[in-house]
Amino acid sequence: MRVTHRMITDQVMANLYNITERLLRVQDMLSSGKTLRRPSDDPVKLNHVLLLRTSIRKLEQYTANVEDGLSWLNLTDTSLDQATSVLQKVRTLAVQGANGTLTPEDRAMIATEVEKYLEELVGIGNTAYAGRYIFSGTETLTTPFVLAGGRLTYQGNGASIQREISEGVVVAIGVPGDGLFFRGFEVQSNEGITLTVGERFAINGVEIEIDDTMTTLEDLVRRINEDPALKEEVYAFTDGKRLFLRSRTETPIDLVDVSGTFLQDSGMLDPANSREAWGILKVVRDLAEHLRENRVDLVSGEDLEKLDQALDLLLKVRAEVGARTLRLENALGRFEDFTTNFKKLLSLDEDIDVAEVVVQLQEHQNVYQMALAAAARLMQPTLLDFLR
Repeated sequence: MRVTHRMITDQVMANLYNITERLLRVQDMLSSGKTLRRPSDDPVKLNHVLLLRTSIRKLEQYTANVEDGLSWLNLTDTSLDQATSVLQKVRTLAVQGANGTLTPEDRAMIATEVEKYLEELVGIGNTAYAGRYIFSGTETLTTPFVLAGGRLTYQGNGASIQREISEGVVVAIGVPGDGLFFRGFEVQSNEGITLTVGERFAINGVEIEIDDTMTTLEDLVRRINEDPALKEEVYAFTDGKRLFLRSRTETPIDLVDVSGTFLQDSGMLDPANSREAWGILKVVRDLAEHLRENRVDLVSGEDLEKLDQALDLLLKVRAEVGARTLRLENALGRFEDFTTNFKKLLSLDEDIDVAEVVVQLQEHQNVYQMALAAAARLMQPTLLDFLR
């Protein structure tokens, strides 16, 4: 085969292109600090890098969830500690008020002080974190407790705020206020409710009809809670087995079977399945009223007993909050360790060894310069070059 000058030129240019491409790749690695700039660089390693990045993003999201949950729980614990302190002061006043030597005027003065503590407790119950009320259940934008004219109202719900801390694992970080500060009148069903299409019943005069879209208790709960005529008076919830109706105030719930026997069959008309209103705020409010009415028997008996129950409840709830806090703190420590380890692995896969790449760059530059020099001699021959 006859080797022409054109063939030599093409081969030289191809070699120069390859050398230049390798030089530019090394320069690109040095400027970016990464070994992988495109999928073709190393498909297997790139797949590993993408998996690591996905894992790190998930861990960072879980870490953010845990940190938010810890802030929420810490504020909850602080609020419960404040409520405990206030309630202990109220109990001291109750003991004073139970003293048989006091006059009605003395007890009225104590009642005034108790009412101030009641207002303080309402303020604690309305504590907010980042614009969200921590004792409103999942209705975090709604002020949970209203005290007007001695009448208590709870405007939240009985659900709990949750945070996902790993795949499919959620932790409750909220403490619904209706289980602590104030719970209205409540009615619950028996287990194993049957929803029969066409049956109708009334809640406080508002009719609810069971239709073919209601196949679970959750569907019925949603229908009740979305009714604008009931929203301000009653809210429903379920534990998956039973239906619960809870008044937002101390007023009993009026239940009537209109068509069918849903309420009767579910046990919701059974007095044994109803509970009177209760909660820290109600206990303190009742104490103030009994002091003003000079009801020493109630102050020294029922009121002191309920105050002790309220203090025990606060202690129990704080213990639960502490257990959740510990769980999240442990999870946070694990996530930080995992994230650090994954980032180290990611760095090993995609970060360059600067010293090594600088040496490679120098080598490629030298090769490039020599290739240019050789190409200059081969691609620009003169008559003198042939005569040498």
